[in-house]
Amino acid sequence: MVVTRVQITDYRNLGRQTVTLSPGVNLFYGRNAQGKTNFLESVYLCSAAHAFRPSKERELIAFGQSSANVTLFFERGGREQKVSVTLSSDRRKEMTVNGLPAQRNSDLSELFFTVLFEPDHLGLVKEGPEVRRKFLDEAVSQLRPKYQSALEDYQRIVTQKNILLRQRPYGVEALLEVWNERLAEIGSYLTLQRGSYVRRLHACAAPHQEALSRGTELLELRYRGFPGSEEKGELITDLPTLRDRLRRALAEAMADEIERGSAQVGPHRDDMVIRIGGNPARVYASQGQQRSIVLALKLGECEIIGQVTGSQPVLLLDDVMSELDRTRQNYIRRSSGGRQVLITSCARPRMLKTAAAFAVEGGRITALSPDGGASGEAAVERDGAADSPGPNEKEASGDVSSSGT
Repeated sequence: MVVTRVQITDYRNLGRQTVTLSPGVNLFYGRNAQGKTNFLESVYLCSAAHAFRPSKERELIAFGQSSANVTLFFERGGREQKVSVTLSSDRRKEMTVNGLPAQRNSDLSELFFTVLFEPDHLGLVKEGPEVRRKFLDEAVSQLRPKYQSALEDYQRIVTQKNILLRQRPYGVEALLEVWNERLAEIGSYLTLQRGSYVRRLHACAAPHQEALSRGTELLELRYRGFPGSEEKGELITDLPTLRDRLRRALAEAMADEIERGSAQVGPHRDDMVIRIGGNPARVYASQGQQRSIVLALKLGECEIIGQVTGSQPVLLLDDVMSELDRTRQNYIRRSSGGRQVLITSCARPRMLKTAAAFAVEGGRITALSPDGGASGEAAVERDGAADSPGPNEKEASGDVSSSGT
């Protein structure tokens, strides 16, 4: 899977421009707050149908404009495909896939795959369970379209159950039994899918951790579900059995939940346990080990997508190279063979000579030809009259034209 070009209209500070990408490594560099992350986010938007930074949709539209659009062209299975997302200040988001209206976010995520690694992901090891649950939910949703819908249903039911627990109306126990039955039905499915993914992720990520540590560190991943969800230390893999176990756990927890006024049992309380060398990584992992673990998880996520879909995802690395030492940077480069990579950085890292390079300033993206040559064709086009290209700007097969933003 390779993004060939991205057409942008008034997304954040990026103005109107078309960026043509290399099939290999693409490096976007410049000072902070110039638009590097905005460009990566525009690519992510066409996969997830939402921004990866907390924002209202209106905030994604350039100041003074009423709408924004990102249209992304990519090749998958030898065919060019197109995804488009239009954001408006006065109506709902509109999405199309190959020119046809898309109704669900998953219509995008099941067609165009990305794996994002940004600085906040370094908290996957040290932060609380909700961070790891979010990671699992986003990863599974790309592979199982039904999962996202089930997750949204589950979250709505938990919200309603919590309202009921706080109000404690007469006959609350009978009402809770109704909600618990629905929670057992959906929650067991979520637990099963998460657990299955963690087992697969362990198999893919552990070798990366071993390579990064030169064979000295063993990475272990395990899904910790609700009480009774395991047998002999392993998550139950039979859905009917798992559903019965969750139904029983919810019944046993009812009195405690009424007293506490909140739902205490279910996948919204689960966690992915990470161990390094047999010890809990959240407690014992050094900063360097944390970075290695997250890098291993992200590379493992890429492998799983390739195994399940037959297409390699586009890897988005947002300002994480500065968080990694040279050994880990080089490992990313070696491990990205056959996969398109988009990287943002405040400086020109050593890997620039093997990458298509783009300078970003004030939302203006300029394709460059560094010493040693860029890999593949890369160009940027803008609306308006063309300027003369500078000494480092690429003229071949796609002139660099700009009118500023």
